[in-house]
Amino acid sequence: MGDVVGKAKQTKGQGAGKEAPAARPQAVLAGFMVRLVASLYDLGIIFALAFLVFIPVTMAEQSLGVMPQWIKGMLALTVFWAYFVGFWTRTGETTGMRPWRLSVVMANSGDIPTLAAASIRFAVLMATWLAAGFILLSMLTGKTQNTAYATVALLPFVSLVCLALTEKRQALHDLLAGVIVVRRAAFGSKN
Repeated sequence: MGDVVGKAKQTKGQGAGKEAPAARPQAVLAGFMVRLVASLYDLGIIFALAFLVFIPVTMAEQSLGVMPQWIKGMLALTVFWAYFVGFWTRTGETTGMRPWRLSVVMANSGDIPTLAAASIRFAVLMATWLAAGFILLSMLTGKTQNTAYATVALLPFVSLVCLALTEKRQALHDLLAGVIVVRRAAFGSKN
């Protein structure tokens, strides 16, 4: 686990007259449940944000005519991308991650993700969420006996297996983007 998690630990200054560096909170790898709760929190926020964005779209449709579905889909995807990638590249954490002191950092350096890494993470994460939604819809409608269901079901399963089995607790989207999710210890904590 060494690289980033080890770098997050506090180091003491050496030598006379030198001050010790400011204490940094220790980071540990985030577990599944806290990541799930943060994701659900973000999901609520992003749907509220999308609702606010689509109010003017709906109002405009009343006077200008119906907007094609693909344009609405692209608008929603853009809102989602701006939210997640914007937060990850600016602070390393979304609003849903903050209460649980979670951050996304580059696995090799501990820096906040690059635009490319955050975009890759977003694309694979969205594909995983869409696949999970498709699975849920298929289960609710009883249409689970087809090849599409079996194929799509692999993505969330593979992601969870990666999260459970990788040394740095990386889900598939984390592995492909080269990032990890850490949980910072509270300031002033002795742990």
